Amino acid sequence: MSGNAATRARNPRGQGDRLREELLRATERLLEQVGSEDALSLRAVAREAGVAAPSIYRHFADKTELVWATLEISFERLARAMSEAAAQAGADADPVARLRAQLRAYCHYAVEHPATYRLLYETRQTPVGPERLAGHPAGLVVRSWHDALTACEDAGWRVRCARSEAPYMLWSSVHGRVMIWQVMPSRKDASRLDTFVDEVLHLLLER
Repeated sequence: MSGNAATRARNPRGQGDRLREELLRATERLLEQVGSEDALSLRAVAREAGVAAPSIYRHFADKTELVWATLEISFERLARAMSEAAAQAGADADPVARLRAQLRAYCHYAVEHPATYRLLYETRQTPVGPERLAGHPAGLVVRSWHDALTACEDAGWRVRCARSEAPYMLWSSVHGRVMIWQVMPSRKDASRLDTFVDEVLHLLLER
């Protein structure tokens, strides 16, 4: 446990955002230790942030909201890296090239930020209903691929699998390949990830 566990002074009026950030950082540190939402205690988060437990409810309705907000920071960074890569491909670029840039950016973000990436996918989360699940921060990534695939279709490409599943096919493909790349004791050549992305698109899209 960090030194933040010592009792902290109350934030002056107007510094609620600072407290929220401290709670998110404390949650991230603890999730790296316990690995699941169920094992995470709000009391432990409060101790880690140096506040009273009821203070958490001023910013988060429940533990699930707190965990999702913590994960959202990293999902936003990942989605931003994907968006920036697509933009660098050029607004007038072939939509497949823009999608390829997104997928490659996803892979490179994962290998360049391994601890953050593991937190996104190794944190076991409490199941919720479909209505609430629709607001999960991973939706940032899925929607990016959905929109990119729509642009490909508008340009005359056909998606070979069920359209509703296509973003998840991309997601599971690159995630699985990244995980294998990370754990196998082979020479770490990121260009192999780029080649894999090319092969996935070749299998998924056709004229």
